[in-house]
Parts: sequence; C-alpha cells; structure tokens
Amino acid sequence: MVGVDLSGTRLANDLFFVMHDNATGRMRLHARLTGLGLAAAVLGELMLAGRITVGSAAGQIRLVVLDAAPPQDALTRTALGHIVAEPAHRFRTWLQFLARTAVADVADRMTADGLLRPPGRRPSRRRTPVDVNVAGWPVGRVNLAIQRREPLNVQDGVLLGLLVATGGDQLVLWEQNPAYLSGTVAALPAPLQELIAQTEAAVGDAVITRR
Repeated sequence: MVGVDLSGTRLANDLFFVMHDNATGRMRLHARLTGLGLAAAVLGELMLAGRITVGSAAGQIRLVVLDAAPPQDALTRTALGHIVAEPAHRFRTWLQFLARTAVADVADRMTADGLLRPPGRRPSRRRTPVDVNVAGWPVGRVNLAIQRREPLNVQDGVLLGLLVATGGDQLVLWEQNPAYLSGTVAALPAPLQELIAQTEAAVGDAVITRR
C-alpha cells in the first residue's frame, strides 16, 4: 500500500469494500444483510466519533446522543439528525431504518470521495472500486492480523465484529479462529460490543422473517 494514505478510512467504507467483490462490485451477502451491516457501520462511525452511545430506557436498548453538533460528513450528519429528532426509538429500529438505504448511501459517499466508479449505463448498476488495492486492504489487514495473532485497533475490531454478525466472515476470512474473534469483540468498549450484538440479532430476525 505504498503511497496510499489510509489514515482517514471510514468504517462503513471499509465494510462496503469487504462486502462486495473487488472486480465486479457484486454483493457477497444478501442485500438485507449487507444493508444491516452497513447501517451498523454508520452508527459505529458515530460511536467512534463520540457522538452517540448506548443506553437503556423502559427495558429497551436505545441510542443516546452525546454530541448533537452536525458532523461534516453528510451521511453521518443525516443519521445523527434522525436520532436527535426521534430519541425514543429502540436501537434495533434504527438499524432497520438505516438499512433500507444504507447500501446506496454508503456507495454514494464513496463515489463522491473517488473510491467507487459511478454505475454509468451498466445493466447491473454495480459500482466497482477505482483502485482494487485500496478496496482489498481492509479485509487484507484484518486477515493478516488474525494470521499473525496481532491485536486489531478499535475500528478494525468493530469491522471484524460486524463481519461476524452478518456472516460475512465465512466468506472473506482466510482462517476461522473463534478464540481470536471472541477476544477481539470482548476487548471493545461496551457500546461497540452492543452495536455488534444488536446487529447480529437484527440479522437473525431478517433471516428468519426474510424481511
């Protein structure tokens, strides 16, 4: 990755790359599961930025706003605005709401940032990476860390946790290491652990109900 500045990579962008084939732009998972994973990643970006956290009220897990100042990024700004306006919704409700447009929303951001090519007139309307090396790096660095038994930073720990929650780990990880996976999630701050748990539960509901 010589000459590529990845210091400002975003969680949802990384997950989008991992969940799509680098050459064809085809989803590796069902669209519903991809949407839920990317919706969780958008919420994860807000958590990593210290804008929201997790709380409970009336026996329900909810999102709690810590900083309502609008982020510079349009995607997280819109998501935060919805949460600020409707604070009583359950965590799971936000995942399901954001999942409806998450794939397109993240793809639009990545296209605007020059990471994906516009769909153009291709029949599939898929968007392919501008640089396959950049697209392959998120899953590559996670796989290398697992292979070398090295700890992940917090953002990549959440990336790995969301892959496991959606079932994407079965498709992209070079080796399955349950102890490493569980240890990585357990090392995350509690709100991020809850993000992964809520995503896994929402994915389970989607699979059962086919919603």
